[in-house]
Amino acid sequence: MAENSKAKPVQVKPEVEVKTKKQLLAEMKVAVDSGNFKAVSKISAEIARLVATEEKAEREAKQAAAAELSIKVKAQIDAVVKKLTDSKALDVCDGVWYSYDFGEKLSTCRLLKSQPKAKGGGSGAGKKFAISTAELLAKHGDEIANSETGETFKQAYEKDTSGNARYRVRMKLLKAEGLT
Repeated sequence: MAENSKAKPVQVKPEVEVKTKKQLLAEMKVAVDSGNFKAVSKISAEIARLVATEEKAEREAKQAAAAELSIKVKAQIDAVVKKLTDSKALDVCDGVWYSYDFGEKLSTCRLLKSQPKAKGGGSGAGKKFAISTAELLAKHGDEIANSETGETFKQAYEKDTSGNARYRVRMKLLKAEGLT
């Protein structure tokens, strides 16, 4: 009885021998003593990979332990904060910021209260003048900004797009408008 099956043979990958750092160092010594520097280079690369793998595993284990511990610490701090919020002691606050630095033996606790944001746009400080630079340029753009060069406000504004240069042009425009 001949079975007529076309099953492919299963290919088994040969197991790669994992060498220890001690074994690799011994091989390195033999390669150095024999003057085979190609082998030295190859073995040193293997040692570097092994060391990197060990360091990564150690780092990941520490991070996992720290993550687990941080969950426990957070739960205990949350319980204390919940007691304070349930007792209405923190009703005037929007949050609590707590920090403890082990190196400096320093603890910090800040109670946060949100401030409503000021209306308006622009950058940094609030607007001093209720007129935009575009409006000022529309009114005074064709006037001479620099008598030495004969440059108009529009030309000066378009020539240099840095914030400082444009701010100087705006200040001159405000002066021309009679606001400063």
